[in-house]
Formats: sequence, C-alpha cells, structure tokens
Amino acid sequence: MIRRTLLIAWAEFIKYVTRRGFIISLLMMPVLLAVSIAVPSFTATHPRSNVMTVVDLAGGYAEAIATAANRDQARAELQALSSYAGKYADESKLARQDPALSRLLATPNRIASVQAFTTRGGWRAAFAVLSPLLKPGAPAFDVPKPALVLVPPPPDLVADFASSNGAVALAYLDGVQSVTAAGHSARLSSIVFIPKHFAPGGAREAEYWSNNAEQSLQFVRWALTDAFRLQVNRALVAPALQAKVTLDVDAPLKAIDPYKGKEISWTDKLAQLVPVGLAFLLFIVAFSDAALLLQGVVEEKSTRMIEVLLSCASPHEIMTGKLIGVVGLALVTIGGWAVMCLAMAMAVSGDALTVIGAGLAALLPMLPLVLLYFLCGLLIYATIFLGIGATSASLPDAQALMGPATMIIVLPNMLMGAIMQDPNGTLAQVISWIPIYTPFFMLVRLPFHPAPFELWATAILTLLTTVLLIRQMGRVFARHVLATERPPSFASLLRQMVGRAKTKA
Repeated sequence: MIRRTLLIAWAEFIKYVTRRGFIISLLMMPVLLAVSIAVPSFTATHPRSNVMTVVDLAGGYAEAIATAANRDQARAELQALSSYAGKYADESKLARQDPALSRLLATPNRIASVQAFTTRGGWRAAFAVLSPLLKPGAPAFDVPKPALVLVPPPPDLVADFASSNGAVALAYLDGVQSVTAAGHSARLSSIVFIPKHFAPGGAREAEYWSNNAEQSLQFVRWALTDAFRLQVNRALVAPALQAKVTLDVDAPLKAIDPYKGKEISWTDKLAQLVPVGLAFLLFIVAFSDAALLLQGVVEEKSTRMIEVLLSCASPHEIMTGKLIGVVGLALVTIGGWAVMCLAMAMAVSGDALTVIGAGLAALLPMLPLVLLYFLCGLLIYATIFLGIGATSASLPDAQALMGPATMIIVLPNMLMGAIMQDPNGTLAQVISWIPIYTPFFMLVRLPFHPAPFELWATAILTLLTTVLLIRQMGRVFARHVLATERPPSFASLLRQMVGRAKTKA
C-alpha cells in the first residue's frame, strides 16, 4: 500500500514539476516580487517634488510651513546618512572621534537629533566628519531630494487671492503660467492660502489648492497646527521668554518586549515578519498548486486515465499519493523561490545573508508550530480542491464549485488589518478557532505570543481537522471519482461529508 501510494505521489510530482506553466510561475514570482519592491523603492528615492507656494495674508504662517519643510528634509537627510554610515563607515572610530555625531546617527528619528543635526550644518558638515572613516570602495552619498519645494508667491497670485477671484490660481495649477523653482521654470503643484484674521480660535479657514490629489495636505495641516500651538504657548509666558518656547523637543522612548524584558531589536521585528510572510505564502502556494491538482484530476477523469489508476491502486491510495505529490510540489516551489530571492538579495546588498540568517534564527523557537500550521494548512486546502476535482466532470463544473469554496477560504482575509492591530484580541481569538482558518491566522499570530493553551489547542485542532478532512474527502473521492453525471452542488457536497461523518460516529 505504501509503495503504491509513494509511486503515485512521485508520478504526480513529476507530472506537475515538468510542466511549462509550473516552471514559468516558478520563475515569474521572484521577478514580480523584485519589481514590486524596486518600483516603490525607486519612486521613494526619486520622488516627484511638490512645488508649493504660500499666499499668507495673515502673516507668520508661511515661515511656519517653511520651517516644517526644512525639518522634514533634515530628517530625511539624517536618516539616509545614518543608513549610509551603518553600511560604509567605521562606527567605532566615529564614536571615539565625534561622539555627538555618533549619537545623532544612532537616533535619526528623534526631533532633538534632527534639530542638533541642522544646528551642526546638516549633511555636508556631518559627511565631512564621516568621509575619512569610510570603508574602501564606499559609494558616494546619495542626498535625498526634497519632496516639497517652496517658492515665493507671484504678485499676481497674491492679488488674485486678495480679491477672492481664483482665476490666476487655476492658470498656475494648470501650467498656463509657471514659477521659478531651484533655478528652473516649474509648474505649481499646490497653493496654500492663509486668509486675514487666520488665528487659533478664529472662524477663517486656510485653503489648500492642488491638482495632485492632496499630496501635501496633511503636512500643511500639521505645520499650521504646530504654528497654533506655538502661538498659544508663547502667549502664556513673559515676552522675554517667548523665544525659548519651541516644539523641537521630544522624550526618549524605547519599545520593550515584555516576554524578553529587553528592547525590541530589528531581529525581533524580523521574527514577527517571517511567520506573517509564510502565512501569505501558504495562500499563494496552496491556491496555485492545489489548482493544478484539481485540473489534473478533472483531466484524468475526462481521459479515463483515472480508471487505469484504479486498476492498480485504491481510491484512498490515489488520493493520498496526490496529496503527498502536491506537498512536494509546494516545497519545491518555496525552495526555488527562496533560492532565487536570496540570489537577488545578495546581488543588491552584501548584508542579505546576515539579515536572512537573523530572521531564520529568530524563527527557530517557533519552528515546530510554524511547520505544523503551514503543512496542515497546505493539506487542508489541497484536500478541498482535490474533492472538488473528484466531483467535477469538466473544468466548468469545477469552476462552479471553486467559486464558493474560494470565497469561504479567502473572505476572512478582509479582517487582516483589524487582526494585525490586535493579534490577541477577541476577533483574532475567535477566528483562530474556525478549523479551515486556524493554520493561516495562527501563523500570523505566532510572533505576538498567544496564550500557551491556545497554541497547543489550536495545533491539536489543526491536526484533527487535517486528518478528518482527508478521511471524509477520501470517501467523497471514492464515490465520485468515476462519476460522469452532473456534479453535486457545493451545499450538497458539504452535506455528504458531514452526513458521512455523523453516520460513522
């Protein structure tokens, strides 16, 4: 029995792994992944600058927006320089030579660091200190381009807003008239209008005019909010002390993992990402490879090849062999993607092996449960599709059954955002106890320390679901694999499975 099952599994594996469609999909996935990463990265490092002008009839708010823009640009430059120094500079020498700069580069997201970085002279002054400490062959520092370019408001535009007309504003936004930005003629992307009597508690609202889908609307709102806060706070102190009231301060705060009692490191964050990635990989592999399995069963029924197989092995052996074959196919798919992604990552960055090694090391404590949920989830979805293929006489019949099955399986993914916000909340706990969803959502929740009872109970539930589903679907497979009449409806198929289970009990 075992020998026949393994022979069928090997035949299934060879049949699918040698198909051109499988090879193309194996090669296409890493390419699509690389493109999906490269395009956003390119657009992030080469942003389209938003050319903005501020018509400030109230006075003082244009300077507040300019200050906020300069602060954001300084933060971007400090973050880029921090990443650059971490890769190409001797940080131990930097800490001895310039401890203050070393601390700034270690905390690039803090407001105080950005302020001190600006006071020191920005990236040019910092790079002058850093350049003698660079490793041989270090590339040039790529200074981030400003996402926002502020230009003085043209006189005709100021007059236009003062008269509440708006026609001149449309001409600038439509490109009929241009402004000079960084020494070049440019089209205005947005106009901020600050009316007279605009102040905290006032009735007048500022206006944001733009033709680029509100690219910087939130930035302007926060800049004006900060200006209001400064006005209110400075009004509470003596005039001699008002210059000391500033928003360029922050409180040092670090995230602590309560289960380890230490600060959350980048390896801890990797440990959270890897199981989540495997959960989505489970869906991709299960649906792609299980779809091949379904199609193969339908083809064998239509060509009567299934009758030849039944003359050599029992329906249970055939079904088990097919499931083993599709698991092997999935493992080859994942292995192939892993090798190609690793090669591409190493070609892009020499630190890829270090990062991947850290991610795998962080995964080791939960590896048994990761493998259990992943393999059982793969078997559950493959078994469902195999049963659909066995009950279908043609591909259109299979597609009619696949529709509701796919909707049932995929529907809870719409809740993924809510579950990721509270991975141990009531919603996450409830949906983790629904057997066909348990493998996917427990993979997502593993890094967030579910209760030990929940871990082992859902693991047992997953194992029992897998065994029972294979057993019941095996009976459906044996009953319908030779049938050529119209397949049962999806509801009828469920009733057959549940009914047989109750009868057996």
